Amino acid sequence: MKLLTKASYSGEVTQREKENLQVAYQAACEAMVLLKNDGVLPLRTKKVALYGPGASMTIKGGTGSGEVNERHSVTILEGLEDRGFEVTTHQWIKDFEKSYAEAEAAYKEEKRKRINLLKPNAIMQMLFDNFRAPVGRAITEEDVAASGTDTCIYVLSRQAGEGGDRRAEKGDMFLTDEEAASIRLCAEKYAHFLLVINCGSAIDMAFTREIPGIGGILFLCQLGTEGGHAFADVVSGAVTPSGKLSDTWAKQYSDLPFAEEYSYLNGNLTDEYYKEGIYVGYRYFDSFGVEPAYPFGFGLSYTTFRLHSAGVSAEGSRVTVKAVVTNTGDTYTGKEVAQLYVSAPAGTVPKEYQSLAAFGKTGDLAPGERQTLELTFDLKNLASYRGSDYVLEPGDYILRLGNSSRNTVPVGVVMLGQECVVSRHDHICPPVKPLEELSAPPRRPEAVPVGLPRLDMDPACIETVTYTYETPAVCPGEEVQKFLSTLTLEDMVEIVVGNGMQGGVTRFNLPGSVGNTTSRFWDRGLANVALCDGPAGLRIQKRSGVNKRGKVKPIDMPLSIYEFLPGLLKKFLMGDPNRDTVIYQYTTAFPVANALAQTWNQELMYRIGTAVYREMKEYGCTYWLAPAVNIHRNPLCGRNFEYFSEDPRLSGMMAAAITRGVQQEEGFYVTVKHFACNNQEDNRNFVSSNLSERALREIYLRGFEICVREGGAKSVMTSYNKVNGIYSPNSHDLCTKALRNEWGFDGVVMTDWFSTNKGQASSAIAMKAGNDLIMPGGADFKKEILEGVRSGLIQQEDVRRCCANVVKSIFASAIQREYIG
Repeated sequence: MKLLTKASYSGEVTQREKENLQVAYQAACEAMVLLKNDGVLPLRTKKVALYGPGASMTIKGGTGSGEVNERHSVTILEGLEDRGFEVTTHQWIKDFEKSYAEAEAAYKEEKRKRINLLKPNAIMQMLFDNFRAPVGRAITEEDVAASGTDTCIYVLSRQAGEGGDRRAEKGDMFLTDEEAASIRLCAEKYAHFLLVINCGSAIDMAFTREIPGIGGILFLCQLGTEGGHAFADVVSGAVTPSGKLSDTWAKQYSDLPFAEEYSYLNGNLTDEYYKEGIYVGYRYFDSFGVEPAYPFGFGLSYTTFRLHSAGVSAEGSRVTVKAVVTNTGDTYTGKEVAQLYVSAPAGTVPKEYQSLAAFGKTGDLAPGERQTLELTFDLKNLASYRGSDYVLEPGDYILRLGNSSRNTVPVGVVMLGQECVVSRHDHICPPVKPLEELSAPPRRPEAVPVGLPRLDMDPACIETVTYTYETPAVCPGEEVQKFLSTLTLEDMVEIVVGNGMQGGVTRFNLPGSVGNTTSRFWDRGLANVALCDGPAGLRIQKRSGVNKRGKVKPIDMPLSIYEFLPGLLKKFLMGDPNRDTVIYQYTTAFPVANALAQTWNQELMYRIGTAVYREMKEYGCTYWLAPAVNIHRNPLCGRNFEYFSEDPRLSGMMAAAITRGVQQEEGFYVTVKHFACNNQEDNRNFVSSNLSERALREIYLRGFEICVREGGAKSVMTSYNKVNGIYSPNSHDLCTKALRNEWGFDGVVMTDWFSTNKGQASSAIAMKAGNDLIMPGGADFKKEILEGVRSGLIQQEDVRRCCANVVKSIFASAIQREYIG
């Protein structure tokens, strides 16, 4: 069989690669958040002492499916030296690299002993713990003296990833004693001390109030391939930081609601109770009067800005605030984010103090320059879920403009004279276990400043939408129907079950794709298409070897966990660059989703999406398994780096912008994941997320809804976990009633990988629920679906409906157009 691949036979750097690196660099520059600056930044010298685990082993992103196999990622050490800095602590760094290599080797050896490759799902099980790097030897006064500078940077790093949650212990959420001692010494001995946090999400910040002399704190997050260059340009002053937090950072972990009940902490990994209800992140801190270390939306700059409103207007139910942003500094150019929050009237439905309604980011503003941003939102999006209706209660809706959730001023009031029902729904995902939710204290009446613009909203402009819940029809397209008419039940089952994760026979071959649809019908006019991991970029194989028989094998490890395989097995699986023909696929590692959210820049997110689309088109990827829009419910979630924010609107709007960039040409699809409530990783295959329907709809589904309705997402991936006792792939309420009946989704729903293994969700019931594609595939999944039809558990029409959705998607793909016509 002739090898069909779009990989390159040249390893040269392409123009596309250079251009995408510029997009990654811009995103990295805008993603960093300056948390504290007592005159440390910009640095006054280019001679610096550099310490910490993240100095030369900077973490670019999390582990697991969210990895990216880029050509090269720039570390902080490398970035500083590339930009002309003199780093004077190379001996400490060399000592650290030696201890790192020793610790990593010991970890790999220990993990190899624990891996049983004879067990099903062994590869997925290998994800379930991460290497914890050493912190390095103690920094001494001799190190300080030898550094010959008064300026120090310490890079504190943490790693997390798929399959396990972070730990509420020293070395993860908290500092180790050794880290605390090193930071204390550096803060005392160096006149200018900058602490850099290289972690995918928040850490406990109590130590920063206990250790004097920390003059600056920069949340680097995990910035992908260009992170080191971006860092050097920010600390030098060549770029002014403009990132804003996408989460609230607590003063200490225990300040979070039900902090000690999260995931493994209470000993119950079977049921996770979302007792905080809608009070997640700033909704909790602002409603309950808890002072954070750093509020949602916070971030400092090298310059100062003034925000004021130039007017409030409404057209129908859509409200616009004109926000004027002025750079009031005298030295630095910079960007600012205008954030609009709304406080809904206190009525019969308990509500958060305020919620984010709209936001916008300026371009670069020189000192004295100003820009007007139009911040527009639909009042209907602020409705509260009561009973089975979304309602807007009568009263004053106070508009608050500012640059963080804790730094706003009222700029207008929208008055609604009567209650309006926005939409009527069927109930979905009813709780099956008792759940006692947190209740906010009564909100005291608020005196609105005199003279604010007041708009009377006409209730007539808010028409009630009543949803109906019919079973979706089988795709009526003539081409799809004609193809379906040629298929037996067994044929349809072949199409709705993937072709395997590794080594499946495929006609079109994208090396490193994490899955494919079947090739069995290629000669009958249906191509196979490739599915590739995200969301920090397109994760595919960067170098592969094609042997004389046309077999493609990886030369570089496709996932970091493969490093733990026994040597003989790796030799069998891997290609030989000295004997095989080498083919190349270089993609870009962008900042992780949490960092991207911190840019608050939707235009930049569209450019990120466009960059990913270019790589998908170049190498032949049809489904990109991203973006991920699960909520940052707790900073210990192992995959928070992959998710955008604690806020569903910020998450949804950023994801929707990326989606529009990826899907700008027909036949290239995002796959929004993990639908839904995948907010912890420990025991993710069996845990039930137990929550109220209101919290589910207002917080945990809202980002998905925005990405589908406003972004036009064409594919959705269900999650491993249960929602109120029902596995997500088997939830008709999620896959059909919410997604298709209410949001109008008409694409493909697929499972996460191996989520219908024995003892988990049912592949057969997934067909009935509206989960169209079972991934990555296997004979047992096909057998279960066939038996489900024959036993009457499901109907053949269920399989036919799912098959039609998959066929429709493939027929519209670029691979189908290129190879089948």
